[in-house]
Amino acid sequence: MKKLLLITTVLITLSYTNTINAQRFTEESNLGAGLAWTSLNYGVSAKYNFTEKHTGQIIVGSANYGFSFSGANSFSLTGRYAYNFEAGDIDFASYKPYLYGQIGYWTYKYDLGAFGGEFNQNSIAIGAGAGIEWSINNFVDGLAFSFELGYTNVSFDGVGSIGGFNGGGGIHYYFNL
Repeated sequence: MKKLLLITTVLITLSYTNTINAQRFTEESNLGAGLAWTSLNYGVSAKYNFTEKHTGQIIVGSANYGFSFSGANSFSLTGRYAYNFEAGDIDFASYKPYLYGQIGYWTYKYDLGAFGGEFNQNSIAIGAGAGIEWSINNFVDGLAFSFELGYTNVSFDGVGSIGGFNGGGGIHYYFNL
């Protein structure tokens, strides 16, 4: 009960002390740091608003291949470009719809165990999609959430490919530079 009261008090205090509409995520020259996830990859993320219409993003993390072998690991480095549409505001939130294109380098490696050796595959991943980034007004200025739908294709030589339609999301805190 004490934790619930503490969380409620903090949220109410933040909502009264931060009376600026949470539009920092739409402004030019702001850097967003946080986490990004899709059904195919996830990791730490940095977004930079070159202008109000053009955003670059880098995601460094791991790839979700659906494998959980012991000794397995994966890596993904993905770069994105997003074209932002005009930002809007409703009663409780600010929002910014966008389209994105991405290209990345993904790798997967696991130990073959009793068979000896390692299995290691590398691939270039490409994708495109659309999303919406939003921030709750009068809450935490600079904190933004995103949801998106897209298509990603990753093809490993001689092994096959993974990909298809996927969903994802993220959370970023934007700093004024």
